[in-house]
Amino acid sequence: MQHASPNRIYRAVVFVALATVLGVVSLTLSQCTMVGDNLTGVGLTRAAPTTCIKHCNDLYDLLFKLEQKRHAAEVAVCQLIEDNNAKNDCLQAESTRHSAAKDALTAGKIDCQNDCHHQGVGSAG
Repeated sequence: MQHASPNRIYRAVVFVALATVLGVVSLTLSQCTMVGDNLTGVGLTRAAPTTCIKHCNDLYDLLFKLEQKRHAAEVAVCQLIEDNNAKNDCLQAESTRHSAAKDALTAGKIDCQNDCHHQGVGSAG
């Protein structure tokens, strides 16, 4: 019986972690907000956009902290690799992934905040 190579184990760990993070992000960023528009499309509460933006900021902070923890865990996995070339490749790939994940989170936060300004607007059509 052959044992799994460290690369296969590493890839499995990375795949599971990536799937988990993507699942959490997709569930949190894609939730629809039920908005009860009145006839004119004008809401009576003035605090709604501020509350929505606060929700976006809080969600971003939570997701950013999760990404930081994932990054630390991935770096720790890379440090376990004995071959220096493979270790450096692993660290570089993780750095690139982490940077892309942070950029995606920032874009998601901005999209979420921009959507706050459109809540409660009716459509004439």
